[in-house]
Amino acid sequence: MAKKGFSVDQLQRPREQVISPRSPSYELSTAQPVGGAEEALLPPEAANLVPKMRELALRYVGSRRRVGEALLDACRYLSDARDQAEEGQWYLFLQVTGTSHDQAEAQINIHLRARQHPEFAEKIRSGWLNQTVASELAKSSTPSEVFTRLLEAPIPPRVADVRRARRDFQSSENSHKYVDNPDYPGSFADEIFGGTSDSSDVLPHEKLVSILREVAATMEVVARDSTRVPTSGDVTRALDMIEHAVSTIRVAIDRR
Repeated sequence: MAKKGFSVDQLQRPREQVISPRSPSYELSTAQPVGGAEEALLPPEAANLVPKMRELALRYVGSRRRVGEALLDACRYLSDARDQAEEGQWYLFLQVTGTSHDQAEAQINIHLRARQHPEFAEKIRSGWLNQTVASELAKSSTPSEVFTRLLEAPIPPRVADVRRARRDFQSSENSHKYVDNPDYPGSFADEIFGGTSDSSDVLPHEKLVSILREVAATMEVVARDSTRVPTSGDVTRALDMIEHAVSTIRVAIDRR
């Protein structure tokens, strides 16, 4: 059976709707010193942030016009804050900047994708992708094939286009694995969940910890021999999946 993939031809909208003239791209200036009157942008609780985190909070809140370069800057500030946050500081950072955990996860995903894929960053910078669509496209659940096809589409995709493309791809993949390849052995997740990777299945705490330890040990072995890791599209996609998975796990833990 032929493998059916998502076609960008499904995006049938008038070209004049591509980019609104009211949404120009521009750069966020960070040349001005942070402090003084800008402190008023943050609530009193911001005084409990360490200086570096407070500076990132000010720059993040100051980039409210999140289109183009400003959106990329905001996502970078948020990711930097997450990386530098000490215990208790990340939750406080989100509180004083008025950012939900879901918003944080979405913007960190945008930063990761933009860092890994310059063409994605350029689409945002030019205004071709707005924040809502970029957030949907940057999700770790978006397969690399779908991500690439939508970036190469003749017109900007909508959120519905991204979701439909992801759904069609997954349906096509399942059909290909189990119809065209009846001997397909399944994935590591299938083995863990006993033949299904349905997200509704819940692993015991001990099993999750055991899996994390095995993954960590495996990654340490690969890292020690990283100079021999081949440069290929498969390796890049695998690293993308690992980075997105780690980011998702960390954000989920911080919600508790």
